[in-house]
Parts: sequence; C-alpha cells; structure tokens
Amino acid sequence: MIALIVNPAAGRGAAQARAASAEQALRALGPLRRYDTRAAGDERRCARAACDDGATVVAVVGGDGSVHHTVRGLLEAAGPAPAHTIPLAVYAAGTGNDLVKSLSTPAHDVRAMTERVARGVTRHLDVGCIDDVPFVNAAGLGFDVEVLERMQHQRWLSGTAAYVVTALRALFGYAGYHASLVTPHTRQDGPHLLTVFANGHTFGGTFRIAPHARLDDGMLACVNVRAVSPLQRPGVFLRAVRGTHLAHASVTHDTGATFTIVSPAPLPFEADGERYRSRGAEIHIRVEPRRLTVIT
Repeated sequence: MIALIVNPAAGRGAAQARAASAEQALRALGPLRRYDTRAAGDERRCARAACDDGATVVAVVGGDGSVHHTVRGLLEAAGPAPAHTIPLAVYAAGTGNDLVKSLSTPAHDVRAMTERVARGVTRHLDVGCIDDVPFVNAAGLGFDVEVLERMQHQRWLSGTAAYVVTALRALFGYAGYHASLVTPHTRQDGPHLLTVFANGHTFGGTFRIAPHARLDDGMLACVNVRAVSPLQRPGVFLRAVRGTHLAHASVTHDTGATFTIVSPAPLPFEADGERYRSRGAEIHIRVEPRRLTVIT
C-alpha cells in the first residue's frame, strides 16, 4: 500500500493541486491511502499511522517542513538506529524545497516522480539530530531563526523571494547570539550571526550554504558566521548564493559527526525550517548515518 501524506497549506495552498495530480498518478500503481494533515506538524502523526497501516512507500506532498515532520514519524516507526525507514518519496510543493535540490530528484514533476516510485530505486540518507530533534537537510541557530520569525508576518511575497527579501531586511537589525561552538577541530566563542549544521548543500531556498555537504557521507558540515558589522553582512550572504562565502574572513567551516553549543540560557533553533527551543543551555548535534530511505 502506498501512503500519500498531504499538507494542504504547504506552499500557501499550492500543495492542493499537486496532491490531486500525485494521487491520481500513484493510484495507477496500486492500492493507495491518503492522509491529510489537520494542523501544523501533523505529518508526524500521519507517517506513524501510515506505517501502522502497512504502507510500503510513504509519499509526501509539501515543502521542507512537511518532509521534516514526515521523517520524524518514519523514524519513530522504524525504531532505534541503525534501522532504516520505509521508503519516502517527496513531491515538492513548498516554499524553499531545499532538500530536493540536494537529492536531485524530479520532485516538481509528478509524472517523473511517480515513475521513480514505480521503479523503487532507493538511497539511504544520513539524519542529523539537534537537541534530539531530527533533521534531514539542515539545522541552524541565529540569523535563520530570526528570519523565520519575521517570515510569519510576510504577506506580500511567497517562496524563495519571500525568504530572500525577509533575510535582507533582517540583515541590519539582528544583533547575533552568544554561545560557545565546539567543533571537532575548534572552539569558537560568540557572538555569532549564524551557525548552520548542514546535511544538504542548499539553505533558505537559494543559498549554497555548505557546497561541500553530502547527504550520505556520515558527516555534517558546520558553517559559522561571526556577528560582523551590518555593513559587512550583505557581502557574506551574496557570496553564499554562489557558495563562495567559505573564503570570507568572517566565516569558518568544519565537518564532523558531533558538535556542541554551550550558551548562558536555552536558545531557539530551527530544524529543516521548523522552529524549536533547546531544552537546556547545552545543545548537542550529531548524525545518524544512513537512517532515512528515500525514493530516487
């Protein structure tokens, strides 16, 4: 049985039409059961229910947030590492759709993606964890969380344009966050403008934040930007669009399987664009190699 999870609100409603096309195409492959979300983050419940109902493939129509919560449900159903999940197919219908840029699947083409489901070719991806919250593409602290909070009030733009415009407006007002970042090779004390732990290479819809990141190498890429003056910030972020920012004097980067952030108090963070707050002042970041099975 194929399970189809649909977030009707994804992409500001764009998922509705994509879901109808995906449902029609997938039904031609065999039995299908559709699960519509009822609230934000409900994909997690839907994924667990689909696994309990005997799904052999879980397809999700939505953006990075929908994928994030679906993966949380799949991981819970699979049990402890190193168990693999039921295969996941992604039909992109969100704002940034960052994960599929690293996956290089035809996630925007319903017919082509359904052909991939029919073929059943899979790949095992690493899953990152920040404060025990799993993420597939990236997690971050600082500036990206500030942008996400401002995005809640964005009414006139959507998609990548909304993120880019909101980020540019926030560049001059965000002061940074204070913490110590411990990577496998360095310890960096704040203030920091942005810290990203990347499994995929794209972030925020358009930024190649970690051009060297790989989804299945058992490592996370950590990219940290110091809280430089507002006038220096546009240069860093413009370089990030091309992925050339790693050479900037304010940017450091490292790779590893574990990282730690120690702050005076709990910090807000995001995982795949979903906002959270740490449980304590010390945040641990780690990777679980090849945990997620995806249709490619």
